[in-house]
Amino acid sequence: MSEVYAARRARLRECCNAGGSAAALVSRPANVRYLAGAAPEGAVLLLGPAEDLLVCGSPPDDRAPHARPDEALRRHV
Repeated sequence: MSEVYAARRARLRECCNAGGSAAALVSRPANVRYLAGAAPEGAVLLLGPAEDLLVCGSPPDDRAPHARPDEALRRHV
């Protein structure tokens, strides 16, 4: 499933680059979940030119499969 989230982030990155933006900050939980697979409380997703970063206020709850962010994402708590 991580390839689905990676493809979604790649499409957004392409749109941002086409519009002249070097990065995008995604803060709405539904949008973070769509792009990352999960949206821990207070999380934001930073899409950079080459790497994406999920910034969380607390560690994501990895116990529930539906609450586990994409493994390809770098995380910062």
